[in-house]
Amino acid sequence: MQTAAKYALAVRYEPWVLRCLFHPIALVAPILKLGDWLGARDPRVVTWLAALPTAVFSTAAIGLTAALARRFGLSARAAGVAAFFYAFAWLPLAYGASPFPRPISTALLLSAFLAADSPRADIGPGLAAGILAGAAFAVRWSEGIVLIPLCAWAAWRSRSAAALRGAASLPSASRRVLAILGGFVLGTLLFAGLTDWLTWGAPLKSLSEYFQIMYAERPPIQDQPIWDYLYTAPHWAGPILLPLLIPAWKEPRARPAMALFASIVALLSLFSHKEWRYVQAAVPFLAISAAAGWERLWTRGPRVLAAAAILLAVPYGIERSVSLLSNRSASEIDAARFIVSLRPRPRVLAFVQQWAFGEHLYLGNDVEIREIELFRPVRPRAIREAAATADVAAVYAMYLDDAGRREFERLGFRQIARFQRLRAYECLVFGRGPFAAVIQPSGGSARP
Repeated sequence: MQTAAKYALAVRYEPWVLRCLFHPIALVAPILKLGDWLGARDPRVVTWLAALPTAVFSTAAIGLTAALARRFGLSARAAGVAAFFYAFAWLPLAYGASPFPRPISTALLLSAFLAADSPRADIGPGLAAGILAGAAFAVRWSEGIVLIPLCAWAAWRSRSAAALRGAASLPSASRRVLAILGGFVLGTLLFAGLTDWLTWGAPLKSLSEYFQIMYAERPPIQDQPIWDYLYTAPHWAGPILLPLLIPAWKEPRARPAMALFASIVALLSLFSHKEWRYVQAAVPFLAISAAAGWERLWTRGPRVLAAAAILLAVPYGIERSVSLLSNRSASEIDAARFIVSLRPRPRVLAFVQQWAFGEHLYLGNDVEIREIELFRPVRPRAIREAAATADVAAVYAMYLDDAGRREFERLGFRQIARFQRLRAYECLVFGRGPFAAVIQPSGGSARP
């Protein structure tokens, strides 16, 4: 979103070089530019506008899930249930109306699977599937791993179709897979290569930086074990869809979807850094598998379990989504708005995780922002290095101990505000010089 604001609204921001900027420039920036032309310049409105492409693709993914369920041989009723389960699965529900891009890549991958299953014998469907997968790859590099199950799915479906026709299967499957691979290369060059050439100065520059930074240099992030997604599946997949895989296993039509679900999760498990939002590409196949299990319960009993799954899916998905979204940076955004309101305007700011405060989108292009190195607790040295010449600083309350407070006091700071909204981290704001005498605002989420 910040990248889109940079190109559409001239907001100061330096994108991470390992990111392909196709999503923010091609899909988000035009909407922000239109909003700016119509007078929509408030940061909250800009953020809302930046979420529109994700919302559109996320909504489309619901219908694509139903269409793909029909390709697996599920009934119209089960396909509708699959779409319902996907719509209220908390990962797509929570991120589907946010500026995060993975719902977009998920919709592109679902379109790729549908294209790869086309009954046409020419190379067109495979080429289209590969191009769509290349577009998903440009949106997020990790989605490229789904190319493997996509090719396996296409080969299996081609061989199955050829066997039904009594024809030789291998050439048809090979042509479809080669077409997908060719389309993937073409899509990668078109959506990622061209974008990188225009933004970073060289085709696929961000992809090379991705491998350099994430694997050669190994950034100081905590790696999760390879079994982490499996171990945490009850959390990110949920306690409703996972149990439905048990009756689904007895349905031959559900097994390909289950295999795709498992293979995508397994392949994503090979990446050292794991976040639950990374597995969104697997959720449609989980929903399709669960729908097959639901239909078996509905037709062969006990129906009460099938009814319970439908009734509980909605409140569970909503509760999980609200819980996630209420734990974002609402307190820090309130702090940013407070800082912007200060008079005189502070010119040098120091924050822990400056992205949480909206950076220059909320704070303006005329300020200098320095990042306090994130530790728990924040180290006095990190405070000193970032805030030694700052006018205002802000940190998470839970990350600040007595040593950190003493360092702020030694530098001449005093606490001037604290903010707490929803379940976001409590934020402490410190000022010095003329800002140390700021009167605490009354009301709202700020507290003395």
